Amino acid sequence: MKKDSRWSGLRGELRAGSGSLDLVRVLQHLLSLLQKVAPDHAAGIFLLDEQTRTIQGQVTDLFDQDLSAGEGALQAALHATSSFMISNLSGNRRKTGATKNVRSQMAVPFRASPHVRGALVLRSSQAGAYSEQDGEALTAFAIQASGLIESALIHQRMLREGDGEMERDLVMAKEIMARLMPRTPPQIPCFDLGSITIPAKMVGGDLLDFIVLPDDHYGFLVADASGNGIPSALLMTGFRALFRGLIQNDFNIRSVFRKANQQLVESTAAHQFVAAFYAALDCSTRRLIYVNGGNVAPILYRSGEEPRRLETGGPVLGVLPKASYHEDSIVLRPQDILVFFSDGLSEAENQAGDSFDAEKILGVVEKNSEKSAAAICRALQEEVAAFSGYNFHDDLTICILKHL
Repeated sequence: MKKDSRWSGLRGELRAGSGSLDLVRVLQHLLSLLQKVAPDHAAGIFLLDEQTRTIQGQVTDLFDQDLSAGEGALQAALHATSSFMISNLSGNRRKTGATKNVRSQMAVPFRASPHVRGALVLRSSQAGAYSEQDGEALTAFAIQASGLIESALIHQRMLREGDGEMERDLVMAKEIMARLMPRTPPQIPCFDLGSITIPAKMVGGDLLDFIVLPDDHYGFLVADASGNGIPSALLMTGFRALFRGLIQNDFNIRSVFRKANQQLVESTAAHQFVAAFYAALDCSTRRLIYVNGGNVAPILYRSGEEPRRLETGGPVLGVLPKASYHEDSIVLRPQDILVFFSDGLSEAENQAGDSFDAEKILGVVEKNSEKSAAAICRALQEEVAAFSGYNFHDDLTICILKHL
């Protein structure tokens, strides 16, 4: 089994963000997280605007900004297609300046926005300082950090163009959606739970929520509101409050979906709707009861058996008056892995137009089935990022429930 990288915990600390939409502060925040892990390493984050052909960046005090030497040259790092590049610079180091002490370098390219490339560069005075595991962990960190960077880039553009009203609206929507997301998944006896939620733009429309119910029952809600920006954020805020209120007073999931649908039909515009999936787990019986309201179907992976799609339910909520919903159930077994996800995973495309379909998702799950739920989430995130060229067009939500 691979040993975890020292950088593996970075993503957990990143989730809270820097608390700022200023690009310089965001980059400085990311560098501070890297230095917290390895204060003796030099680090830099660089951004290339492909439209203006300008490069900007932030570096730590230990960093020598001259990247002309070695295999990890800045231009190569910014245009690389590989997930990461590890270089031994001992044979190319300069005779003078800070670079003479550099023995190892790692460069992690990432896509910060549709028109901005990024590169995270780490340097060490130790030979062989970076491993494949380090590259994988730092790639995952860079992918998630790109969401913070893109938000700051949007904010920067709004300030430059003077669109203050749009800026205020997007900041408000971002704060609304951030408050909806649980910071940590609940601890469930005999189960391992991991999750990732990454907005494609400054404001996302996905919702992942965990609901702790009496008598060792746990609820899992995955939802996607139509549209984007303030209207989508407000719709999702109202839906979350509505659904939580209903499910805590009525354990009949079909009834909850029927009532939620009717209230949305009566209170939202014709073009607004919510796709939602909800499942309730009874820990004593290991039975999972679910209803799928027009959402992408989760997949049950069970070694040696055909995968099962959790599709039973009804239409999206808020469109059809008096729509009916049906429920189904499964009894989970040890080593079962249940994959909840948004269409940001299953509909991600590569340059050829191929999608990251269920077969690809299951391939990643099977390859990583012995790992923790959080590790499987990271593996899916990294695989779909590489598959799509690190260019996300939709929000990405992944939740793994693994029976121990």
